[in-house]
Amino acid sequence: MTRADHLARLPLVAILRGLVPSEAVAIGATLVEAGFAAIEVPLNSPQRSTAFAALSRRVRRQAAIGAGTVLDAGAVAAVA
Repeated sequence: MTRADHLARLPLVAILRGLVPSEAVAIGATLVEAGFAAIEVPLNSPQRSTAFAALSRRVRRQAAIGAGTVLDAGAVAAVA
């Protein structure tokens, strides 16, 4: 599914500022159930890599998972 396909379902992006890994899966699943198809994890969140990975494993087939507050190439590499 393309980004455009995801946003056509619901043209909103859920931004999970301050997301902690222990809450990532439950929050992501709830958002997908509510119809969200685009979810952002800001890279200034605590333990962002762990939260991003957990969320991605759980809902990546139903929603596009992206990174926000990307300030340098190192952050891009870390998310990839």
